[in-house]
Amino acid sequence: MENKEIGIYVHIPFCKRKCDYCDFISYSNKDSKIEEYVEAVKKEIELQKIKAEITTIYIGGGTPSYIDSKYIKEIVAEIQKKNVSQDAEITIEVNPGTVTLEKLKDYKEVGINRLSIGLQSAQNELLKQIGRIHNYEQFLETYKMARKVGFKNINVDLMLGLPNQRIKD
Repeated sequence: MENKEIGIYVHIPFCKRKCDYCDFISYSNKDSKIEEYVEAVKKEIELQKIKAEITTIYIGGGTPSYIDSKYIKEIVAEIQKKNVSQDAEITIEVNPGTVTLEKLKDYKEVGINRLSIGLQSAQNELLKQIGRIHNYEQFLETYKMARKVGFKNINVDLMLGLPNQRIKD
């Protein structure tokens, strides 16, 4: 029996700095490989013969918001050539400190309709301890920019059980 609906995950393995806790395949200081990687992803999408309806697209990482938004637009545009549902949920992971108003506008323009913001903790000291490049205030700025651009579907990633984290945190 063939699936009638599928979801697609696109991994963007680039980061400004790899977080201390991260076990995902991701690289910092490999910016020279970004364009080549994106071209390979687009070629892979092009080669896929997808008959099922694509109902979800998730762009994760790494830090997808680290790379130039033109690359994200190119990847999504390539997927859009396939059988994508008109009401598909298209998500991108963004991290404070790597996303700008212009990038958010580009994401919205290409059809991304959900953001997953990597806050991890609302305590600046804990953010430093786990190697995050942002602080809580930068998260708030990112959230406000996303709302200003028109994103209504936003989730926030939080981590529990971090060393030195208390229940009240």
